[in-house]
Amino acid sequence: MKRQCHEAKRISLTGDRHNNQDRSIVLEAGSTTLLAVADGLGGHPKGEVAAQLFIDTCESLLRRVVHPIRDPRHFMYECMHKAHHAIINYGNRQTPPICPRSTAVMAIVQHGKAWWAHVGDSRLYLIRERNILIQTHDHSVAQPIGGQPSARPRSALTRCLGGLDQPPEVSFGTPMALHDGDTLLLCSDGLWNQVPQERLVELMSIDDLGAGLQRAGSMASSQPRSDNVTAIALRWGEAGRTNSESTGVVHRSA
Repeated sequence: MKRQCHEAKRISLTGDRHNNQDRSIVLEAGSTTLLAVADGLGGHPKGEVAAQLFIDTCESLLRRVVHPIRDPRHFMYECMHKAHHAIINYGNRQTPPICPRSTAVMAIVQHGKAWWAHVGDSRLYLIRERNILIQTHDHSVAQPIGGQPSARPRSALTRCLGGLDQPPEVSFGTPMALHDGDTLLLCSDGLWNQVPQERLVELMSIDDLGAGLQRAGSMASSQPRSDNVTAIALRWGEAGRTNSESTGVVHRSA
């Protein structure tokens, strides 16, 4: 009898920056797989710490719950809120106090379904048959550069983890049943902001998922003044046992 399984690939590239403030994790526990990407805000101190605190919170909470997770939405809510408070507490302990911040996007995959949540402009895509079926909506607004309307606008985040004491409103996706060949892509803006959407879909649809993800990352990181580039791609399918079905597999990236 065939079993549902998947493969997951990751990249995390520094790009044209001094350090990498992105963090990610792929964590498997029983029949549950957690995927998460965080992008520490470079305009604020210790963005990499904020991103890591989100990843650490996700891992810690997943190890404490029974699998499969009974209420994935509530679990993701807890991850976001506990991480937010951990970031605030960390900042308050510094001398002088600081305000680290991070975006966050995460997904739970179990029993052939996917749940997801996000804060900020790190995105999740669900790609099916070379089409984008789902794309999260960024929590950001466009701002002209230097008061020049003709210049390409930059985006300013309207929500993030950290910063304000009040936790941000978390956006949740509607749970989706996964089909054979579906690809979930979670990524920081360093990827989606540099790779044309049509090309991204093409690369995420080729048979060799790892090669496609590497090409997308190389394309993004090779651009002038490129940002950190971090992404996780999960390809769903029904096949025999694979390494990704092993319990307790953890893949982290900084």
